Amino acid sequence: MRKKKTKTGNFMLSVFALGAVIVLLWVLFYIFTVRMIRQNMRLQATTGAEAITYAVEEELLNLEDAVYDISHQKGVSAIAASSNPRQFYAAGAAFLDEHPVLPGNIKSDDHVAVFNRQGLFYRLKGNIPNTALHRIYYLCESGENRTLTVAANNTTYIGVREEIYADNGKCGYAVLLTDMGRIRRILEAYNDLEDLSVALLSGEQVLCSNREIRYEDLEALSKGAIFANEKEIGLSGYRLFVCCGRGISRQVAASFRLVLPVTILILLGIVLLERKLYRSELSRRETELEMERSLLSLLKKQISAHFTVNTLNVVRAMIKKGEKAPAARICDELSALLRYANAGEEYISLMEEFYILQQYVGIMQARFPGRIEAEFDEENFPDEVYIPRMLIQPVVENAIQHGLGKEGGKISVNAVRNGDEITVCVSDNGRGMNEAELDELVRQIHDPATDRAHDLSHVALRNIERRIHMVCGERYGLEIRSESGKGTQVSIRLPASPK
Repeated sequence: MRKKKTKTGNFMLSVFALGAVIVLLWVLFYIFTVRMIRQNMRLQATTGAEAITYAVEEELLNLEDAVYDISHQKGVSAIAASSNPRQFYAAGAAFLDEHPVLPGNIKSDDHVAVFNRQGLFYRLKGNIPNTALHRIYYLCESGENRTLTVAANNTTYIGVREEIYADNGKCGYAVLLTDMGRIRRILEAYNDLEDLSVALLSGEQVLCSNREIRYEDLEALSKGAIFANEKEIGLSGYRLFVCCGRGISRQVAASFRLVLPVTILILLGIVLLERKLYRSELSRRETELEMERSLLSLLKKQISAHFTVNTLNVVRAMIKKGEKAPAARICDELSALLRYANAGEEYISLMEEFYILQQYVGIMQARFPGRIEAEFDEENFPDEVYIPRMLIQPVVENAIQHGLGKEGGKISVNAVRNGDEITVCVSDNGRGMNEAELDELVRQIHDPATDRAHDLSHVALRNIERRIHMVCGERYGLEIRSESGKGTQVSIRLPASPK
């Protein structure tokens, strides 16, 4: 009887130990899974926050730049310096006659007004009521903050003021206002990101947000969030608050607790039967991802500091010649190109890729005037197709630098969809290659054992080919045709992936 009790006790101890192991495995798996989910949510929130911050910053910094440009106009200082009402309004009318289009980046629905120190105001643009303008003058005189918020005609306006100076010191203010609905639409565009809260702040006031948020709720939101950030925008005094709550992870936790018994069984089966295969596949995938990241990093470095410096030198030369509009255009193109190269998203729409290519070619045409002609066929444009980032731009760069060379010529870029595939062709009418050179280039691109290349053009094309194989599969890649003296065509075959 004592032996039977001992066996039973051992059996129960074994069952208890097995149960303890199962529970421990479940707890570890649960902690690991929730942590991974929160990390993914934090990554998504960070990416969304960066996009929102950039969009709002661009709007508000444009306001700052525009009101600064207006306040430093000679005619505007003449308006503000006029204390006599008749002279004040005459100076305003004279300025509008001389400037039918206001200087600076003023949008069609913006409102611009000039105030003198006596409270007289002149509308250079817009039709905000007098009562609202009197309120704005009071805010300008009494506050140190450059931000302005005023309601009129069932509309809330936000804006920035800039002091105007003449020979005798400060003589007035330039004010630029815009409809707050423009900012609200930017914030609400990200409502599809669940648990993401965004608010534009001024002082201790929430001006607008993507959902109902009170200023006194911000501290509680930050404490309960997996990601929270508050950033001041430029010198305006506006602040942007972004946070992501834990709602998704709480839902996942509740679901896990509900299906605990089934999950434990599945977990045991996976651990016992698939552990070795899982580790092997994970290691292989991590190796491929690391290689893909290395290739993408190498491609991004081709938009190098040398290229940026050369472009900025061109801008400086244009500014010295008084060609401010082309210089500003090149700055916009360079800004778009650098944002493109450093963005975190792996995929980009084909339409956006073509837009970036046009910005890049525009810069190269400015750097080498009269030597580069470009044609982009967009009539039969495949819509809603997404491709891996940084695939086409290096091919276009290669065509300009190595295909056209110093002699210059024409490049053509077009895209054709065939079922579930898309082919992007980059052609040039440059020097081309003879049959032996073409065979050597194709060998170096397609041979995985090749670890060297004769020049940088081979390196770029080989890296693109490898990246396409890793991301899209072996059936896709590059096809090259060339004839000496007639040019080269590089065809990039990719899957026509939807968003």
